[in-house]
This record gives sequence, C-alpha cells and structure tokens, in this order.
Amino acid sequence: MFSRASPQSIEMKTKPVIEIRPGSTPNGERHATHFRHRARRRISSVAGHLWTIVPALVTSLQQAPERCRPFATVLKDPVQGPVRLTGFLTEIAESDTIVLIVHGLSGNATSPYCLSAARAARQAGFSSLRLSLRGADYSGEDILHGGITQDLWAALGAPELARYRNVLLFGYSVGGHIVLRAAIEHADARLRAVAAICPPLNLDSATAAFDRPARSAYRRYIFRGLNKAYNVTAARGRVRVPAAVVSRARSCRERDSLTVVERFGFKSVQDYYERESVAPRLSGLRIPSLVVASRQDPLVPPDTVMPALVGASAALSVTWLDGGGHVYFPRNLSLGEQAPPGLEHQVMRWLARQV
Repeated sequence: MFSRASPQSIEMKTKPVIEIRPGSTPNGERHATHFRHRARRRISSVAGHLWTIVPALVTSLQQAPERCRPFATVLKDPVQGPVRLTGFLTEIAESDTIVLIVHGLSGNATSPYCLSAARAARQAGFSSLRLSLRGADYSGEDILHGGITQDLWAALGAPELARYRNVLLFGYSVGGHIVLRAAIEHADARLRAVAAICPPLNLDSATAAFDRPARSAYRRYIFRGLNKAYNVTAARGRVRVPAAVVSRARSCRERDSLTVVERFGFKSVQDYYERESVAPRLSGLRIPSLVVASRQDPLVPPDTVMPALVGASAALSVTWLDGGGHVYFPRNLSLGEQAPPGLEHQVMRWLARQV
C-alpha cells in the first residue's frame, strides 16, 4: 500500500519543471503513447483522491492523544476587539525551540495531521504549539482568511512562549500559505525556518480550480466545517451576513465574498485574493522555507502552484512528489533527510537543519 518515492520524483527547485517532449512519431505509436499518458493521468488522479481521503479517516481513528496542555491567548483586533485564540502546547523542558503548527482551512488544532507534526516535533526534541486560528475551534470568536498571519504573531507573543530562542513554522494547505506569508513578514526575530505542505500559493487560481464541478464533494465537506464555525460566530453577532445566506453559497468565490470580504473590509473578492496571496511576494522571501507538494494533489493542482514559483527567492526549496495526495503521503516517504521515514519526521529534520 505504501510506496517509497523514487529519487527522480523529488526535485529541489524554485522554478517549474519544464517537460521536454520527444519529436514526432508514427501515427500508431503516437496514438499508443497518447492512450498510455491518458491512462497514467487517470490512475494518478484516482490515487491522489485516495491518498487525500483514506489516510485522513484512518489516522483520525488510530492516533492516540499527544501529551499536551491547553493554550490560550488574546489578540486585539481593530474591528472585533479582543479575540481569544486557543491550541495545545507540548513542552520539552530542555528545548529552546518551538514549532508552531498551523492547520488547513476547515481544520483546527485537533486535526490528525497537526497531531502527527506535534509528535514529530517531540521526537526531534522540540516543543510545539498546535494553534487553532481564530474561530476554528468553534468558539465563535471570529472567522479567518487565507492570509491571517496576525494570529501567529499573537500566539508567539504569549508570555509562556517567551523563553524560546528559535521558532519554526509548519503549516498545512491554507495554513502553509499563511506560514509562508509570515516568513516574508518576519515579524518575530526568533523565526528560523518555515515548512508548507501542499499550500495554495495563488489564492485566485487555487480558488478557481477548487470551484470546478469535479471538486464539488470536497467543497461540500470543507464548507460543512466552515459553516459550523461561522454559525457560532453569527450567533454571537460577530459577522454581518446571516448564517442562512452563507450556507447557500456553492463556490469558494461566492462564500469568500459573503464572509471574508464583508468581515475584513476588502473591496471585492478579487481584492482579497490579490492582497493576501503569497505568490507575488516570494521573490522577497529571506527565511529558509520548504514547500512539499504532490503532482497528484486533487485540491491544489500543480498547475496552480508552478507559475507562482517563477522568480521565487533562493530561500525557497520546493519538493515535488509523484505519490500522496493533499497533505497526506506514504508512511515510508523519504525526502533524503537523516530522520525516520514519513512526511512529518522528514520535514522536521529539514527544519532542524536550519536552526
């Protein structure tokens, strides 16, 4: 079931891979090659879906709780006033390094992949904080968006994290986009390195791809989580658009216009995507950063990521894998790091080498 990624499937580049196609062939051979390529694409697509769905179900059933304690802090939002953030803190007494782990769009600090990252951090000798972005814990404090780095800085500014000399950021999906934005802002001098797993780098193109009919099942699933959080926030009177209106949205673009644009004062949904996307800012990246992406990712397709990498800073390392799906990969995955196999262990070792 689990296959090791071949060395050829791992590339450390900051520019898109350019496929060089062979010259013309006789008609029969050309047709056979065409059908073989179509078959491979179909198999790859199915595999990407399976790697996205099945591990999420299995991991959530199999994982034992991580030893941790509740974390809470408050940030001052210019519109909402005090906004409470929560999470789970795992502390290693002798460690001077903490890993801040950031979930995807409809996840929170209890998401299985965040727990996997926390365990990998502990095994590497690092403390970790699994942070729930504002409202993701169903507290009704507020709603979030794809560039909300303020929550990260507020969490890192909490008094109980003051003792740490080094900060590492580890984000998944939209959380990966947020940690890359944070790397560019570099608002905490302790920040040493960042890792982003399957991040959408251009919010506009990623949303357009996610809104296609073929991804309707994923949209319904993610919207259920987002609507659950939004409903609690609406019940507390902290948003403008009624929950019943938001629940009727059928696309990300429509939902973002009703929620993010209204709450955060963007001129339009396009203004939101342009102002918050990390893609045009990657040339200014100075903090060592790693992006791990799958060519089979059904939620963030490669063609929405590769254009954003053109002109990226040399501080960005990109690893493309032929296996896996969206944020989940084979257990015996190796990125060439001297660490136990598996995505989180391998990435944690890469982060550790930057400290």
